[in-house]
Amino acid sequence: MKVNLIRNFVTKNFSFLLLLLIGGCASQLPPGGGEIDKIPPEIILVEPESGTLNYSKDFFEITFSEYVDKRSVREAIFISPPLSKSLKYDWSGKTLRAYFQESLKPNTTYTITIGADVEDLNNRNKMAEPYTFAFSTGTQLDSGKISGKIYDVDPTGSMVFAYLMNTNEIDPTKQKPDYVSQVGKNGKFTLVGLGEGEYKVFAIRDKLRDLLFQMNEDEFGVQFKELKISSNQNEIINCDFFLNKQDTIPPTLSSVIMKDRNHFLIEFSEPIDSSKVSASNFYLYDSTKQSRINIIYFYKGDARPKQFYLALKDTLIRDNNISLISENILDLFGNKNSYEVYSITPKADTDTLKPKLLKVSGTMPGDKVDYQDAIVTVKFDDAFSKVDVDNAVTITDLTGKFLSHKIEFIDDASFNVKIIDRLRQRTDYSFSIDLKKIIDIAGNKADSIYKQKITTNSELDFSGVSGIVKNADENSDLYVELKSADINQRNYINKVNKDKTFALSKILPGKYLLSSFIDKNKNGKYDAGSIKPFSFAEKFKFYPDTLNLRPRWPVVDVSIEY
Repeated sequence: MKVNLIRNFVTKNFSFLLLLLIGGCASQLPPGGGEIDKIPPEIILVEPESGTLNYSKDFFEITFSEYVDKRSVREAIFISPPLSKSLKYDWSGKTLRAYFQESLKPNTTYTITIGADVEDLNNRNKMAEPYTFAFSTGTQLDSGKISGKIYDVDPTGSMVFAYLMNTNEIDPTKQKPDYVSQVGKNGKFTLVGLGEGEYKVFAIRDKLRDLLFQMNEDEFGVQFKELKISSNQNEIINCDFFLNKQDTIPPTLSSVIMKDRNHFLIEFSEPIDSSKVSASNFYLYDSTKQSRINIIYFYKGDARPKQFYLALKDTLIRDNNISLISENILDLFGNKNSYEVYSITPKADTDTLKPKLLKVSGTMPGDKVDYQDAIVTVKFDDAFSKVDVDNAVTITDLTGKFLSHKIEFIDDASFNVKIIDRLRQRTDYSFSIDLKKIIDIAGNKADSIYKQKITTNSELDFSGVSGIVKNADENSDLYVELKSADINQRNYINKVNKDKTFALSKILPGKYLLSSFIDKNKNGKYDAGSIKPFSFAEKFKFYPDTLNLRPRWPVVDVSIEY
């Protein structure tokens, strides 16, 4: 009887239950439509208020403007001086109460920074900038402050580490900082609640988030002068940084593959300074015959930036024990790999492929040729004999007049053709290569002549920028530098005139950041300093606005003030 009653109830009310279920599920979905939330979360209230004295409670509170991801908050809280025990977290809506699990030191100023990595729940918007407040457990509050900016394409999340110089040596690879701040998209930071004393301050892109500097991994910036907080100067501004990378590890061969009887494809562990490497940096050693085999050609591959090719004339004996020796290979930071041995497996396959022409191009955008400094770059996929290359190249104008030129090799598979005769603006010329004279190490060559039209640019294709540098040391060597927002476009650097004016001409159109630096060691380039061993960076100053340089419209009267 009871079973029948239950069955009848379910049958009669099935539609109602289904609607109730659907309605209940629908209520869990976010409302549709509307604008996407792009507003970053903010901190609207903290306890204790910044500057509070004699604080004795065992917690602090933070209230956000919206609901935030709890984990992102936990990972973004930094306390100075650091605590030995982790915090205990208690959430109530948009408010976090964080309890100290240890007694705070008496008569001590504590600084709490909530970094810009805090995200909201709606669309993972991050805080625009970090939030910092300070309080004291005693009757006095340390009021020292250091502020500045990290200049980088994307400084978001980068850290600023400050160390009070109680000892002569500071080792950020082993010591966690006494004070910490973090930057948002604008790169600005402020360290507050600093006591009197001398500080070492570094900008670090702390990839492991362990508050330690990882040599060869973390990008860094170094202060350009001594930083001292005293009763006479309790605030230091414009402590600015570039982010750079320090590399102390020499390059190594990560791969060696013999492609055929004449060619090796090699790859390094990092980019190398190929302008200082040639075939003479390599040789083969046959330990079975106890003989040395010379490498004839070294050239860049057309794929990855760390790949190169080697070519040899001799044929290797397949069953012999043979190794590739590399000597004095420099990376882009000047680290040298003095000697390395790499065992190889010989191949006897014959190379029957003709050298393939990969590129004929000018140095200007659109592969145009600079009419004032006319250079055409030629690149093949294989190395070749240099004996008859000069006679293989011909350049003529539209009337058929031959233009004189000079060959300058980049490596054993590519070269620049420098046209000596003066060229006209926005004019077409004929460029040809007799491929019968381009002969690879196996004797392969093409039986044809390659022809291509090349076109010069015009002075109207360029822009420029000029101005003055103010308030710099009169005896300093000053430079200005234009850095392109496009990583594929070149940067420009020029020495400032004695009257502190500067003029950069023949600039390719685009968006640029303009800066100046004081060349303290007079080497003509900006030096970023070093964390370990410590050395100061050179002082620099940025022009505050991005320059949008357009063709024919140079920007004038720019002022950079130190």
